Amino acid sequence: MTASRLPAPPEAAPQPDPNPDLEPLTLSWDSCVSRALVHRNAVAEVLLTDARALSDGHFLLAAQWPRSYTTSATATSDSGTASTEYHDPMLAAETIRQVGLYICQKFLDAPGTSRPVIRNVGFQIDNSAEPVVGYGATDVLCRAEVFDVRHVDDVPYPVALSVRLQFSAAGREFGSAVGRVRVLSAGEYEMFRGPNTAATPVPGTVHGRPSPTEVSVPSPGDVMLVRDPSGALLVAPADLRHPRFFDHPSDHVPGMVLLEAARQAACLAGASPGRLNGCHMHALRFTEWNSPVHVECVPAEDGWTFRITQDGEPTATGTLSFATKA
Repeated sequence: MTASRLPAPPEAAPQPDPNPDLEPLTLSWDSCVSRALVHRNAVAEVLLTDARALSDGHFLLAAQWPRSYTTSATATSDSGTASTEYHDPMLAAETIRQVGLYICQKFLDAPGTSRPVIRNVGFQIDNSAEPVVGYGATDVLCRAEVFDVRHVDDVPYPVALSVRLQFSAAGREFGSAVGRVRVLSAGEYEMFRGPNTAATPVPGTVHGRPSPTEVSVPSPGDVMLVRDPSGALLVAPADLRHPRFFDHPSDHVPGMVLLEAARQAACLAGASPGRLNGCHMHALRFTEWNSPVHVECVPAEDGWTFRITQDGEPTATGTLSFATKA
């Protein structure tokens, strides 16, 4: 077994794009990329529209953040003008998820039979620079760098890699994201999953589901939590056909569901009405459907920490940060 690594790029604060009109000309926002390459069934859930490989592990990608996924940051004024709206910050996490899957298969020769799995995901949004939602979708330019690449003998594609993104819109950088992908063969995936590949969500009585207002979501179907009789929070999505979180059936609880459940748990613990502007989640193992999933979120020095547990063992941990937008 051999391994090759590229050095991790340095962290950088978002800065205005010095050449806003140059690189975007090579990309198109007119149609989405293949649904299969980002693990989506519905065209409406595909964020990526185009991509170009540059050199030395760098890529340019085009994404559209839909108007339908917005959060209102200010109330309607006394004059009756509409409130200012901003995109749901979780779109940054979904974008890095799709970018990681896409780069592996489109540019790094991972076969269609492979099973890329997201191990880490996180983002940071600059609330002072993020785009305001207009009449349509927002065109987002993603500058990507692949690093910490791992190869093994006799496998022609990377078995693991990390990706860092810089987001910009209308020539202005407004955030970053990072993720790590483990690329499993079909056989490896079956070996890791075993009988759990046939597991389905466990039906049960809802003892106490928070209201949408309590967890800062627009509708009851967006709520990801319930309280058990003891008051502990469980991950239990209200809508298992939610178009965003359950675009297709999954043999495990999706990572985006866990991340959203953690955000909602933070709201119940006191983070509301703060606006999420950063997070990081590390998946320790698959979170299964066949037993209760607990989520705990507590204040930390620089935000909040969360822990997802199942059968007494952690399956994912992470951090969240919130900021009230002026």
